[in-house]
Amino acid sequence: MSRGRQILVAGGTFSIALGIGFVMQNGDALAARFTPDGPQDSVAAQPLSEPMASAQIAADPLPVVATPAHDDIQTAMVLPAEEPVPSLPDAAVQLAAADPAQADLGAPVAPLPEAASQNCDATMVAEPSAGGIVRLSLVAPCAPDTAAIIHHQGMMFTILTDTAGQAVVDVPALAEVSVFVAAFDDGTGAAATAMVPELAMMDRAVLQWQGMDGLQLHALEFGAGYGEAGHVWSGAPRDAAVAVSGEGGFMMRLGDPAAVNPLMAEVYSFPSGQAPRDGTIVLSVEAEVTPANCGRDIAAQSLQIAPGTTPEALDLTMAMPGCDATGELLVLHGMLHDVQLVASRN
Repeated sequence: MSRGRQILVAGGTFSIALGIGFVMQNGDALAARFTPDGPQDSVAAQPLSEPMASAQIAADPLPVVATPAHDDIQTAMVLPAEEPVPSLPDAAVQLAAADPAQADLGAPVAPLPEAASQNCDATMVAEPSAGGIVRLSLVAPCAPDTAAIIHHQGMMFTILTDTAGQAVVDVPALAEVSVFVAAFDDGTGAAATAMVPELAMMDRAVLQWQGMDGLQLHALEFGAGYGEAGHVWSGAPRDAAVAVSGEGGFMMRLGDPAAVNPLMAEVYSFPSGQAPRDGTIVLSVEAEVTPANCGRDIAAQSLQIAPGTTPEALDLTMAMPGCDATGELLVLHGMLHDVQLVASRN
């Protein structure tokens, strides 16, 4: 990454995302709604046909985490009740002919109801894997080439289904009992849960925003400089294998830029429970001034989790410089805490 461009120190308005505590700390209660005996390692959840309580978030300029009302959560997560079986009429019942030759083939055939001809229920499966990653497999037969928003512990990003209405995405988990919801614009969707015990040994930092605002999350591990081996960002993301071995952290970018005004996120992960040595990871957020964002306000949100601490969230609103500064970089201070590491003694 070239650092030849002018670096500007950015000032913005920060605020605490008050709703994040509710959203991030109720995974157990939500996961229990989808499994009869509590969450399992991999659970295919029932489809949700009621409008999502969090759907209104997607309509906002920025995916801020709102505190949903208790009644809304009940509505969003309760499965539709069974329809009563209608009583049979008293009229005589005409049986079908046992011999096909005797059947009246000229009689008109009533069309099948649309619901019977195709099952439109969306389903999703969550499968945990190494590095605290969960693979989501979404199947929505009646939603081909359609955008859906994945909601997880306050993090949100947009995915697109393919021509068959399917999508597969790997997501860094933000809770040991992880609940994932896929929501479509029409209010339908699906949910799934997964157990991710590795998260007890993992630090994670999330930067999320809406649209293509040129935002980036950077991590400098153990005193590394920009462009060096310990500089982890979307241009040098590494993969989860580095964390599994305890050698370092990795970055994942979530969200499909092909969607209209997508919700995007970047997640940095470090296996702090098996740190190779004492040290510090410096986390920073940068915003590139582009023709799309110059001269206007941009908004972003950070989420941060660490073993044994309460999850934190922060909202940012900032006025970008004018378009004569296109190509310059702004460094945003204060959105994330640096990670202080103590070497594992195991």
